[in-house]
Amino acid sequence: MPNWRLSGVANRRNGSSRFPREGLENPALIVKRKRVVNDAELAAIWTGCEPEPGDIGYSFGSIVKLLMLTGQRRTEVAAMRWSELNLEAGTWELSGDRTKNEEPTLIPLSTLAVSVPQSVPKTNDTFVFPARGNERSHFSGYAKGKKALDGKVNTDGVALENWTLHDLRRTLATNFGRRQVLPHVIEHILNHKAASLTDIGEIYNLYTYVKEKREVLQMWSNHIEWLIKQASEMDALAA
Repeated sequence: MPNWRLSGVANRRNGSSRFPREGLENPALIVKRKRVVNDAELAAIWTGCEPEPGDIGYSFGSIVKLLMLTGQRRTEVAAMRWSELNLEAGTWELSGDRTKNEEPTLIPLSTLAVSVPQSVPKTNDTFVFPARGNERSHFSGYAKGKKALDGKVNTDGVALENWTLHDLRRTLATNFGRRQVLPHVIEHILNHKAASLTDIGEIYNLYTYVKEKREVLQMWSNHIEWLIKQASEMDALAA
């Protein structure tokens, strides 16, 4: 069983971002981001996502928490529908028209992940995180939300630098790799087409690894909870 309480995060696993190639003289010159958020930073980000007193329905903080816990893409989380969720079963099901690669996926939700939409006031029948002032659309104020979050987040009084929401996805995958989670399970969690699958394998191997995904995501959630608890205890001692 992976030991999720090991501190430190390796920076071995490169994340890849897709950029439009039109107009680029040499796409190979694009520098891939390698930023991995460490354990102390994860705890600080989570704490920064907690709503302030009286701040009901802090959508951006809830979105960031789910990005951290599930490793899914920004828009997939922000556009989450109530109809996609089965909170009793702990599942979130995305159809192909909701994913970047147009492949449907089922994301098992950990107990902590389930608690996030459960805590969101249901002000919209469709979207879990509706746009402010537009009930027919989902949240999209990423830049404003990130700026506000950056103003709240600090580690030992030092502001986090050079991190993006997508880095949380890379952080999850890197941690899984370090703990020797099988690559094809990681790929299924991220809803990537596993590079190791041949065309024949893609046709015949229809197993979706839901059980394995649930076990790994729950262990990751347990690790995040432990980090939050440790940070809270350290803050209490410092007070």
